[in-house]
Amino acid sequence: MRIVFRLLLIVALVAVLVHSQGARGGSRGGGSRGGSRYRGGGTSRGSSCQGSDCRKVGIIVGSVIGGILGLIAVIFLIIFCCRRYRGRPSESNTSFINKNSTNELNKTYQTYEENYFKNGDWMSRYYQYGQWHGPHLMSLTFDHATGRVTGHGYDDVGKFTIDGTFSEENQRIALNKTYALGTGDPKENFGHAATIQLTWNTIHGQFEGKWFVQTSNYRGEDKFELKFGDSSESFLEKRAD
Repeated sequence: MRIVFRLLLIVALVAVLVHSQGARGGSRGGGSRGGSRYRGGGTSRGSSCQGSDCRKVGIIVGSVIGGILGLIAVIFLIIFCCRRYRGRPSESNTSFINKNSTNELNKTYQTYEENYFKNGDWMSRYYQYGQWHGPHLMSLTFDHATGRVTGHGYDDVGKFTIDGTFSEENQRIALNKTYALGTGDPKENFGHAATIQLTWNTIHGQFEGKWFVQTSNYRGEDKFELKFGDSSESFLEKRAD
């Protein structure tokens, strides 16, 4: 942010200097022309910019400088938006689970013959820093009457608790994963919360989606997978793309 502000300041100063130099040059040129009348047509040593030519040059210079300033402003806006909204889901957990899921990627639809939301141990893994982390054990309990899911577990970052919601009809889970400060990796664990939004994938037999983290120290988002039972082998054998 500071670099962008400095660039804007430098460009503004250059614009002021260019404008002032042009004004002084025009004044000198006018003075020389006036002097030549009294000296018998002596050669003018002032600026060659005269009348409408000066205005044209000023318009061109102003347009160039304005374009540069506009480009810097656009870049600044893009950087600002990326930093502000990275690590934040585009919709709330409630909106996410209430969205109708037809699983278009695999062309499969919800069937109620199998319960995808089972109480017990689940295996999860997440993608960050260019590689997969996990699998990690996570214990989950689903309350089918209220649509609430709770749980706890431990991963590379630290010890965490789970609180969230799910929809059997739409095959979706939305979790808030809150880390216990002072556990795990002190460089990664800030006692923060991660938002996880997942949709059931029938072909892979697991929930898939993304995690989102936004703190004062870090902002990021990437892939997340959740599968019931002891699925460490299937996680490792599964493609890592």
